[in-house]
Amino acid sequence: MKVVELMTSDPLTVTTAETVGKAEELMAENDIRQIPVVNGHELVGIVTDRDVRAYLSAALMADPEARERASKTGVGDIMTTEPLFIAPDDDLKDAVEMLIEQKFGAIPVVDEAEGLVGIVSYVDVLRSYLNRLEEEGT
Repeated sequence: MKVVELMTSDPLTVTTAETVGKAEELMAENDIRQIPVVNGHELVGIVTDRDVRAYLSAALMADPEARERASKTGVGDIMTTEPLFIAPDDDLKDAVEMLIEQKFGAIPVVDEAEGLVGIVSYVDVLRSYLNRLEEEGT
């Protein structure tokens, strides 16, 4: 099975200029834990719920006004730069190994010509496995 068969196409994204508060809001509203950061279609980073929580909780320790200022910080200041990614035509096995070895919740899917085209998460993998079990009647 190829990554493209399982990935979520056209994932929700943010730019480096969008705020930490906006990223936090998007994650909560969409029940997701990772958002690719793009410049156009080019993947430039990834921001996770852990990144956001860690950044905002440090500000919260100072005072509520500090948290408010921190939530207005650009995502580019807290994102992971040069994130690992996988190609749509790669074997799903490679994606699963990367999820396990790197302890990632999701991996951006990047096409050389098109840029970011999707994201594959451990939930996608588990859902696929569950579907297979149900088909087998197990």
